[in-house]
Amino acid sequence: MGFKTLSLSDEAYHMLKLKKKKRESFTDLIIRLLAEPEQKEILDIAGTWKGTDEESDEILNIIYKNRQNTKFPRGIE
Repeated sequence: MGFKTLSLSDEAYHMLKLKKKKRESFTDLIIRLLAEPEQKEILDIAGTWKGTDEESDEILNIIYKNRQNTKFPRGIE
């Protein structure tokens, strides 16, 4: 396995360091972060729903039901 030296700004280094888990190398961190699915902006996926209105209503009902059953810590309601 080869190694490469990368230059990072202090800001980038500190941001990576905050994401790093205990006993995780920076190499492992970068691989983990790059392996995570890329998150899309909500507006990028707006209007792409291919399901029926009934399926949409069912999903919304599940979401609303789950919200009602969620217990929030004091002061966050």
